[in-house]
Amino acid sequence: MRFAVFKNVSQMSNAANTSTTIAVRSSRLWALFHLNCTRMLFPARMSADQIGVSTTNVYFWLTPWRRIDEHLPLSHIAEVTHIRGFFWDAISVESSGGLNPLRVFGVPKPLARAFVEHVRERLNEVAPLVTQGTRR
Repeated sequence: MRFAVFKNVSQMSNAANTSTTIAVRSSRLWALFHLNCTRMLFPARMSADQIGVSTTNVYFWLTPWRRIDEHLPLSHIAEVTHIRGFFWDAISVESSGGLNPLRVFGVPKPLARAFVEHVRERLNEVAPLVTQGTRR
């Protein structure tokens, strides 16, 4: 089930301009090892589409209706960071303003790698080309 997203990403790497959405979530096994009951029941999710990157986090397991959904448009993304761990990775998406990055911890390695590559491809499509003039 969780590698189904990975298969879709590898198939669409050549056609990054399609309107597909890629989503990753934190591992429940990671949450078990970190004794995080909330993440075991409600894994943190991060998704990316042609508009931007979104996260969904439930912060307390007794009140799942209280969650925080954040969205960052592609035009405001400054950096996508892939933080590698021994078993699981983390993804951090920073805005151009520099405050409150979107983060997801405990993502399986292949899914994190595919997600970061996908978002970077999207950013390269959106970013304007900067040409340097010749110096004299």
